[in-house]
Amino acid sequence: MSHPKHAVLVVEDGPSVRRLICEMLLQMGYEVLEAADGLDALAILDRHRSSIGLVLTDVVMPRMGGGELARRIGEMHPEIPILFMSGYPGEVLTRELGEFRGAYLQKPFTSPYLAEAVRHALETSGPAQSGRGIGQC
Repeated sequence: MSHPKHAVLVVEDGPSVRRLICEMLLQMGYEVLEAADGLDALAILDRHRSSIGLVLTDVVMPRMGGGELARRIGEMHPEIPILFMSGYPGEVLTRELGEFRGAYLQKPFTSPYLAEAVRHALETSGPAQSGRGIGQC
């Protein structure tokens, strides 16, 4: 099944993890773009904005992490929903994300769980807002 205008931008600094997540999403029928960190993601957003329906981002990354990326996306493209993922415990997420909250996937996750989280994020698309709790989708 194809998901037009619902390309998922996967932002993950681990090449093997990024490749695995992209493969899962491709098998679900999504168009996938990928970035190694927040700075790469912003450049891709500038080039492909009209086709990106969701940003799936790791929280802790070099150069620019998920929290700063989410803040920048919120300023430039507030209509794009953000789905966070991390293998770190909650206190690290609180520190990294600051006041920004959104939907969250705990790594590692299964393909069905990823599918449900992405579907839910796209169906309820709209910007994640300050004050929303971090939690499982």
